[in-house]
Amino acid sequence: MRDKKIIMKNITSLIKAVSVTLTAVLILIFPAQTAESTVKSIDVCISTIIPSMFAFMAISAYIQNTGLYRIILRPLIFLLRPIIKADDSIISVFLMSLIGGYPVGVKLLAELTAENNNFPEISQTAENASMFCFCISPTVSVIMIGNGVFGNTAAGAMIYISDILACLVMAMFVSRIHKTGSTVTLCTSEYGLADAVNSASRALFTVCTVIIAFNVVLTCIRCALSIFGADIPPLAAGAAEISNLLKIKEPSLFFIPAAAAVSSFGGICVLMQCTAIIKGAFSVKKFLLARIPCAALSALFSYIIMQFSDISVTVSTFSRRYSFGFSANKVIVLVLIAMCIIIFYTSDKIFRKV
Repeated sequence: MRDKKIIMKNITSLIKAVSVTLTAVLILIFPAQTAESTVKSIDVCISTIIPSMFAFMAISAYIQNTGLYRIILRPLIFLLRPIIKADDSIISVFLMSLIGGYPVGVKLLAELTAENNNFPEISQTAENASMFCFCISPTVSVIMIGNGVFGNTAAGAMIYISDILACLVMAMFVSRIHKTGSTVTLCTSEYGLADAVNSASRALFTVCTVIIAFNVVLTCIRCALSIFGADIPPLAAGAAEISNLLKIKEPSLFFIPAAAAVSSFGGICVLMQCTAIIKGAFSVKKFLLARIPCAALSALFSYIIMQFSDISVTVSTFSRRYSFGFSANKVIVLVLIAMCIIIFYTSDKIFRKV
């Protein structure tokens, strides 16, 4: 058994070494394309990812770690208790993951584990909960996929509802066969806005760097395939990075379940972001394995909903001119200023160390 583990470890190391070497060679062969991909990725992070996610990630961390979720989310938690056999803190993470989108759920679970000093029972609970605390955000689903791909926001809403139902079914199933209760939350008044801002900043830095690195690698693969006159199909590219769904030229009505599956899966890039955010707080095996049944459930639910709805799709001109960004320079400046004020004004520890 030990010899097999050593062999597998060596094979994994060899694959990693070959992959890194090939990527480095491709970057040298296609420097202009990879540089352009880096610039575009940075622009997406600055113009979209940070403005759209920073505030919610900071607020959700503050709500969770101060225990305010018990007040704010009490009605919804009360309704979900018979459905999800989990602690209130886990149900609150589940609810916020449905609103905030992909990284929010695993980020809060990782913080819950850290706040309890990586207690084994808490780590196991977080690992189990990560199987269902993962959902696309309504903005990405309705605007990017619905309007951008299908030319119909109703299609995006249908996909979002399907993803929510898939998460809910997964939560019902997992909470009855795995331990997701009796968590020991370490909510304290010492957790302030500065802590929430720092937490959101660290998480967003991880998200943005993974996006940049992933897109560079994806560009290298595309450039290599272009030599042979080939390219990555839009659906496969979407499974790698979800925004690539916008490259679909002629979407059909029957493509909605496939888009729902991809959105529930999240894409390899998003999964890499989440595993980087988790970074040892708990095992990612169950989290990754759960993405396949969740994707299948989402596709099934979207297909069922289609049978009872009158919906049509068009070739969206919006997707041809779609940009993640908006005029956010002033917003970014204000956010950065606010971050600096909160961090340096409220954190006495910084001044004590100087």
